[in-house]
Formats: sequence, C-alpha cells, structure tokens
Amino acid sequence: MNKIFIIFVILVISLRQIVVLNANNETYINTTNIIYNEEKNIVELAENSKINIGETNILIDRGIIDYNKNEIEVYGNFYLYQETNILSGENLKGDRELNNFTANNVSFIYDNDLKIDSDKALRSENDVYFYNNFLTPCELIGYFGCPTWSLRIDETKYTIDNDKFVHYDSFLQIADYKVFYIPYFSHYGTKAPRQKGFLTPTIEFAIGGKSAIYTPYYLPLNDSTDVKFTPKFIFSENLDFTNNYQLKTTLVHKLSGGDFTFDMSNVKKENIDDINNSVSVNLKQVLDKNKILSLNGVFTNSISTTRSQNENPIKFEDIYLRLDNYNFALKNDYLRTELSTVEAFDSTNVSFIPFSPHISYYNNFNLGKNFSNQNEIDFRVIKRDSSQINTPSENNSLKINNFFTTNKKFGNFNNYNKISFLNNLSSYNFKHNVDLNSKSKFHHLILSSDFFYNFNENINPRFKIIHNQDIYHSNKIINEDSNSLTFNYQNQYSDNRFFGTDKRENTSRIIYGIETDFEINKQKYDFNINQSYDFKKNNNFSQKLNQKENFSDFAIESKTEFKNIFFNFDLRLDESNFSKKEMNFSVNTNNPLNISLNYHETAKSSFSEKSNDTEYLNISLEKKINDNLTLSYSSNIDLKNNFSSYYDLLGLKVSDECSVLTIEYSNRRYNDNYNTTPEELLSINYRMDYLGFFGYQQSTDLFFEEPGSVDYGL
Repeated sequence: MNKIFIIFVILVISLRQIVVLNANNETYINTTNIIYNEEKNIVELAENSKINIGETNILIDRGIIDYNKNEIEVYGNFYLYQETNILSGENLKGDRELNNFTANNVSFIYDNDLKIDSDKALRSENDVYFYNNFLTPCELIGYFGCPTWSLRIDETKYTIDNDKFVHYDSFLQIADYKVFYIPYFSHYGTKAPRQKGFLTPTIEFAIGGKSAIYTPYYLPLNDSTDVKFTPKFIFSENLDFTNNYQLKTTLVHKLSGGDFTFDMSNVKKENIDDINNSVSVNLKQVLDKNKILSLNGVFTNSISTTRSQNENPIKFEDIYLRLDNYNFALKNDYLRTELSTVEAFDSTNVSFIPFSPHISYYNNFNLGKNFSNQNEIDFRVIKRDSSQINTPSENNSLKINNFFTTNKKFGNFNNYNKISFLNNLSSYNFKHNVDLNSKSKFHHLILSSDFFYNFNENINPRFKIIHNQDIYHSNKIINEDSNSLTFNYQNQYSDNRFFGTDKRENTSRIIYGIETDFEINKQKYDFNINQSYDFKKNNNFSQKLNQKENFSDFAIESKTEFKNIFFNFDLRLDESNFSKKEMNFSVNTNNPLNISLNYHETAKSSFSEKSNDTEYLNISLEKKINDNLTLSYSSNIDLKNNFSSYYDLLGLKVSDECSVLTIEYSNRRYNDNYNTTPEELLSINYRMDYLGFFGYQQSTDLFFEEPGSVDYGL
C-alpha cells in the first residue's frame, strides 16, 4: 500500500511539472516515460513520445527538450505533421518552435501530393532547404513502374510565406530517363496566391509549313484583375520571329456585381507590312437589383479567313451599349435602352449601320383569372452614311404592340386564345435622292385560338386557327427587322411565321397535328406531326418556301432513347408526294464511347431563294481507353458541295495523376477558289503538376475553373 502511495505521489509531481511546462511554453508531451531535470530545465523523452508545439505534431524515437537553450533534439527517427504537410527523417535538431532546424534522410510530403526525398534538410526561419533531393507529385510505382516524371535536384529552396519552390541544378526525368538539364527554375505550391510567370507552352507543327510555339505568360495585376499574353512564335530559317507571329492578349477584371474582359489579337503575316489587329470588349455590370449595364464591342482590320474575297483588310466596328431596367415604372415591367453600330471605316457598303439608338419597353397586367395583357413599345433609329433605292440613310421606326391572352379548360380540352395588335410608324430618308423620302405605317390584327385535346395520356390532337387581318398598310414598307426564315414543327404554330413584325403574313390559316408519347416494348417515343392549310394560295410565306398549294408541307419532330442512345430528328415532307425536303438528325450516346452525330440536308426546292442542295455531317467521338489514355475525333464535312470548309481534328490524350500529354492533329481544307488556304497542324502539349505555375489555388476564378485542368494556361 505504501509503495502504491509513493508511486502516486511521484506521478502527481511529474504531471505537475508537465502542466507547468505546458502552461508556460505551449509544449504538450505525451509519453510513457519522461525524465525532467529541474536544475537544467531539460526534459528527456523516451521512445514513441508525441510532442505538440502549436499546430505542429511530432512523433519521435527518443530525444530531449532543453528549455534554457531553447533547443529540441531527436535521436533516431522522427515523424512531423502539420495540416496536410508531413516531414519525416532522422536526427532532428533545432529550436523548440522548429523555426530553425536540421535533419538527415528527410522525406517531405507537401499537401498530401508533392513528394521530396532529400539527404539533408535545413530550415532557417521562413526558408527550408533540401540538398541532393528527388521530387515528384506522381505515384512512386506508376505506369512505368516508376514516377511518370521526377526531378533530380542538387538544392531546393522552399519559401514558406510565399509557398514558392526554387530549384538549382536539376535534371528532368521522364520514366527515370534524364531528358534535359535545368540550371535554375521556380514554381509555386497549391496554397500560393496568383503569381506571374510563364504557363505551359504548346508546340505546333504545320505539316508542309512552318512550326510554331505558344508561350503563354500570366500576370495578375491585383486581387481582381488578371492579364494573359499568348505569343505564337513561328520558326523561320533565319530565326526571325518579327516577320511572322501572333499575339493574343486577354485581360479579365472582376467587378462588384459584374465583370469586364478585353481581348486583343495581333497577327503579322510573313512578307506583309500590315499587322492585322482585332479588339473585343465585353462588360456586364449589375448597377442595382433592377438595372444591368452591358457593353460589347469589336474593332478589327483583319482579313477574313472564311470564304474571303477581300485581299486587303476591312476595318469595321460592331458595338452595342445596353441598359436593362426591370420594374422601371410598374411592377414586373421592363425597359431596354440600347446604342449600337456596325460600321466599315473604309467601305461604302450601305448595309452597315454606323449609328442605331434603340429603346424598348414591356409590361404585363393580370386582368383576371387566366386573362392577361402584354404591351410593347419599341423605338429605333437606324442611320447610315449613304443610301440606295431600298436602303434609306435614316429609318425612324415606332412600334406599339398589344397582346391579350386567355386560357380555359373544358373537360379534356385546353384552349389558349390570343389577340395581337401590331402597329408601326416609320419614316425613311434617302441622301442620294430626296424624292424617295417617305413615311409608312401599318396596323395589323392577329386572332389565334389553340386547342389541345387530351385524348388519353399518350395522344394529344392539337388544332389552331390563326386569322390575319390587315387593317391598314402603306404601299412601301422596308423590312429591317429580320429576314430569317424557317419551316419546322414549332414555327408552324407561331402566330407569325416570319421573324419580327415588319414582315407579316397575308393569309389566315388552320394548323392541325398530333403530339404523342408512347411506349413499345418498354421503349419510349415522342412523335409530333402537323400541317397547315392556308386560306390564300401563294401567300407571301408559302412563296418563300416554294409551296404552290393551300396545304403546307408536313412538319415532323421526334425523339427517343434506346439503351442509352438518344435520337432526335425533325423532318419536312412534301405535301403531295411525301418526298424529303429538309432533315435534321442527331445521335448522342456515352456508351461504349461518347458519340455525337449531327446530320443536316436541305433540298434546293425547299426555298425559293436557295440555289443548291446542301448536306452536312458533323461527327464527334471520344473514347476513354483506360485510366490513362483517351482518343477523340471530330469532323465537319460538306457531303454535297465543294465550296464549304472540310475540317477534322484527331486528338490523343495520355494522362495520369500528375501529368497530361495532349497531341492534336487538325486538317482544314477549302475548295472555293477564294483567298483561303488549306491548313494542317500538329500540336503537342505536355503539362506537369506544379511546374509552369500549375496547381495553385486562385483567390478568383478569372481564367481557369480548376487549377491543373488540361487547357490551363492555353
């Protein structure tokens, strides 16, 4: 009993000493055997002792802590971890806070990823030095039975505050084979702030032409602004990079409630004095909860490379400034104010619009249950530098449109009704001939009633009647709203099949169709078909579509999914002989590989202004062979004519947990006898984690969504 009491007293005294040490020095010790020399103020620690100093934890074989000399020394092995960093080795000696220490045979794991094995490590305040070391973020026993890449380095300096690694006298090894010698280079860790420096380069081989290299440079200006310069140096026999080069500059600025981007491209062609420049500006800013300001602008003197007939640059600008204002005067109304321009600086093409202010206002009123009213007021001024017979130098247009809608349900019938009043006042001024000056106006009424009949849960017949009533219109109205034209299932049900309101249909019509979704052998299908009957033969819309009869062509759309394969198509069939006039067909799947096929064909008889049959096929394939290898292919093929581009891209991506090798072959060909030339390119890009400023965490996502992604820096 006395022995137990004596042991208890000794333990209490020892624990008291530990508590005192902990309280005074923030050093916590957990061990099965501890000896404290009170006279020298030294603690001797036995095997498997655990020490906690601030945020640092150490597991040691044995060692001492000298509080008078402010020293800690470990005899044998130690294991130190702090957050996601681990340092292990032998014979650690340093100050008690470990701000300064030395150790032998060190292994350092940074952020659970980057591994450094070193003969010796030394820390001096904010810097840690590794001597005769091996570095890699790859798996030590990887695809080649060794790391995919690694570095053999004489000396590495790691600055803790900046999270920066500097390497002196290094050999880059690929699969344990020395590739080349690097006397000095630096990179940052995952916790460093955005840093300036070169990003991963890309080598490009022009088959039958000259090779080039992209060398992106990244420059963060402040917390919210980044700049990236991407020069393309094209190799020549005399290594003159000033005669043939490209430079792309991108600036991104994050605003409070918006963002601003600035892109500039400079292209210098060989043996051509002029430099082709293009600048684009984009701004979007939320001014308050109801206002959004937008700005887009393009300025260029570049020569077009797609079916271009111009041998000299065409300088032009395309700009718009827009202010969207919600809840402007009433709740849920909307005001848009816009200034826009499309102008060629050295051309007299009057289709360009140097100046066009535009104001539009929308509001909506709920007048009762299932009854609402929408109103639009639209004012636009289109100014040109000159005029032609059908193109005024100035067009002032005021549109006032009112819509009343209601919907009702009668048993299995759903009925949607709409009354549209379209009104326009325009004045035209012609510089070249004032006798052509005129004013025009139109007042147009559209009545429509749409019926859905729920025959059962799978079949829904649909019937719609549309009445166009031309109340008044001037003899000459110039259409500057939209010249787009289409024929498909959805557009058949539109009140006005023309886009915009300057061009309106001059016939009433009935549209009837069936919308179905059904299942056959557990396979689901969606199938819709409709046709319209125009009360007026050869109306202005059917003339555009080469339709001579009252009945329109058939419009069909369908989609289904079969064993993870998605099919979509829409079809236009001739109403008399059911021959195919237009077809769009797409197939998408991700098993056993990612496939996307998009096919389009149009017969020249489909539209009155179409001169040729067209047939296009777009293909995109991607297959992940295994965890390390991915193949991809994409192509855009004109299957019918020879005047459009043929383009294909073949890619190979080899990747593992620490690197990505991307090889791409692209081929673009033209047969149009214009100023376009074929181009074959082979590009190679090799990315390694941590090198080339990869892998850092950004405080803002300006350029890259995720550090270390394949296109990072390109």
